[in-house]
Amino acid sequence: MKYDTMPSLCEAHAKYFKVGTCLNSRDFVAHDSILKKHFNCITDEGMMKWEPTEPEDGVFTWEEADKIAGYAKANGMALRAHAPLWHIQTAEWTHLDADGKPASRELLIERIERHTKAFCERYADQFFCWDVVNEVIDDDPDGGLLRKTKWLEGIGDDYIDIAYTLARKYAPNAQLFYNDYNEYDPIKRDKIVRLLRGMQERGIPLDGFGMQSHINVHEFDIGEYKRTIETYAALGLRIHITELDVSPYSARERMLPAYPYTDELIERQATIYRQVFAAAREYSDVIDDVTTWGIADDINWLDGWLRPGRAHYPLLFYYDHTPKFFTRQIVEDAICGK
Repeated sequence: MKYDTMPSLCEAHAKYFKVGTCLNSRDFVAHDSILKKHFNCITDEGMMKWEPTEPEDGVFTWEEADKIAGYAKANGMALRAHAPLWHIQTAEWTHLDADGKPASRELLIERIERHTKAFCERYADQFFCWDVVNEVIDDDPDGGLLRKTKWLEGIGDDYIDIAYTLARKYAPNAQLFYNDYNEYDPIKRDKIVRLLRGMQERGIPLDGFGMQSHINVHEFDIGEYKRTIETYAALGLRIHITELDVSPYSARERMLPAYPYTDELIERQATIYRQVFAAAREYSDVIDDVTTWGIADDINWLDGWLRPGRAHYPLLFYYDHTPKFFTRQIVEDAICGK
């Protein structure tokens, strides 16, 4: 690996916001130097979700989550807790009773409280914010407000309210966030606003919104992105950019055979990354954190999840962990106050 002579990404943004990344325990050794130099905030990528921490009824397994929390603490990094209530990474038993039948509303609420209490007893003194619920909005423009999930089916519309009320009970000092993707699409944005405003009107504890920001170079408009920031901020919420990456391929193309990662695509990717960081600095009165969903291109969710074996190049550092030219530009922009 070439020596990284670039100034620190997080230090360059110290007066604006934290700069974070997601982390799995597999990343510690190979990415240690880049993590310690460029990031001051950690989001656990998957090991703090429900299934990894409670794979069996009442059986808690904290080993992998402990590694994430321990690494953050040892290196003075802020910790974002992430998404126990999700429609994915929840064990099948969670929604069944002892006879294998659908669990009752009362049993499901009891399990949410038990899980929340156990999680907070272990980590609440360390995480400063928490994506309590993740991705509950129905993506269908003609559909209802909420995604059809087993939580919704088993408890009802108020399962989200219950989750946040319990989170506040057991983590009274944490900022509680809702987190979602395609959050800058106007139709979905309107749905998210309905959800968040409704929670506020009902007195449900909510401190912030996580703009995931999974972006591609073919379907992004910085003006719409800025309007999105302003829309959520108008609700009085703190904003985190929680899962930032920029793919050179559209959502449709990501599932097709690869085509060249051309200079034109790289330049478009560079422009968008610089625009997003500039927007975050512009709105740093409401934005407290910018987190990329991955550290370097050698480990990223697009390669591993959408089309294994295909490279997507979505992050700020190359496969060999050297910074991309536009990452240097982002740092220079921050230092110069652009």
